[in-house]
Order: sequence, then C-alpha cells, then structure tokens
Amino acid sequence: MATGRHTFVRHQQGFTYLGLLMFIIISGIALASTGQVWHAEAQREKERELLFIGEQFRKAIGSYYENTPGGVKHYPLTLQDLLDDKRFVKTRHHLRRIYRDPITRTVQWGLVREQGRITGVHSLSTAKPFKRDGFLREFVDFTNAEEYTDWRFIYTQNAAALSAIAATQPGNAGTPPSGPARPNPSGPSGPVAPAKPGNRFALCGSQLTIANAQCRESCGDLTGPACHACFDAASDARRACLRN
Repeated sequence: MATGRHTFVRHQQGFTYLGLLMFIIISGIALASTGQVWHAEAQREKERELLFIGEQFRKAIGSYYENTPGGVKHYPLTLQDLLDDKRFVKTRHHLRRIYRDPITRTVQWGLVREQGRITGVHSLSTAKPFKRDGFLREFVDFTNAEEYTDWRFIYTQNAAALSAIAATQPGNAGTPPSGPARPNPSGPSGPVAPAKPGNRFALCGSQLTIANAQCRESCGDLTGPACHACFDAASDARRACLRN
C-alpha cells in the first residue's frame, strides 16, 4: 500500500511539474508578444512626436523668414537664431527651445540649407519608419519614405506664386474665388532641371512641400473643397514627378 501511495504522489508531482512548465512557456510567449506590441506602439508614439516637433521647427523657420526686417527676407543661419532673433531692438523668440529628436534621443538635427541658410530640419536616423502612409496633407511627401531622414520639415516661400494667388483674388473681399487654387508646377524659380535618379525622391518631395505651402497660403479654410482640390493636385504632380 505504501508503495502505491508513493507512486501516486510521484505521478501527481510529475503532472504538477508539467503543468508549471506549460504555464511558464505560455506566459513567455504571451510576454514576448506583448513586448513586440509595446515596442511597435512606442515607436509609433515617437513618430507622432517627431511629426509634431518637426512642424514646430518648420513654423519657427517660417516665422523668422516672414518677420525679417527690411525688404529682403532671410532664413536663419543657425537653429540658435530661432531661439534668439537679435535682428530687432527687442530680441524675438520664434522657438521655445531646441527640441530633442525623439528617434535619436539627441538634440542633433540634419539641416536643409539653401544658399547657406536653414530652410528645414530632419532626423539623422536612418531607421525605417513604421508609418508608411495616412499622413496629413502637409506631410504627404513622407509616404513610403525609406528612412526617417526623408521626413524633411521645410519652410519655403514662393513670392511669385503668392503674387499670382493675390492677383486671382476678386476685388470684393466677400466674393469667393472663382475656382480652387492650384500649386505652381514649375517650383520656386521656374522649370526644374531633370533630376538624377538618386535625387528624384528628394526633389519631388521638395516640390510637393512647396506646392502644399502655396495651398495653405491660398485656401483660407483648410477643410474646404477648394483646398482639398489644391492638395490633390499637388499630390498628383508629385506622382507624375516620380514617374518621369
């Protein structure tokens, strides 16, 4: 009888051990899956933060440019100029601080320059973004970007395009424009020379950024049908640019 009881106890202990082992395995799989989901969501949150911060830089660069004293407008030479604009008797602040890049976790940013001056910023990360599409219209050129460095937050101002837009406005301010605004397909300074294949993505993206800026300036109501038509035309022009 004692031997039978001992055998039963050993079998019971064996089943308990197997049950505990299965529990550990299942728990490990669940934790690994949860960890992957958490990592993906954390990365998406960083991307949302990058989009917000990049837009703050873009707006600050635009504020610096548009508020240039005198007749000739200039972009900043350094990001520090956005914090302390000393071109005025009283220093102006277009940006609260140099934000940290949420992807690289540093305050180092890639700079987009035009004639030595800063027109935009971008992350220095070469990692592939989680977000591939579904961007807001002003960020639509980020679609299918291969690296975060392709997310470029650029402020551009096309004086000729704005003059043309102003010319289309009717004399009576209460009368709506006769048709939707359309981006200038020739870019900031006339027709654009054919780009090398390796530069085509950046070139077409820059043209779209310029066109979207023109749309924002001309639409007034960003949710109206005229503005939607303008952004759609800009996107169509980018797709045509990439196909050429």
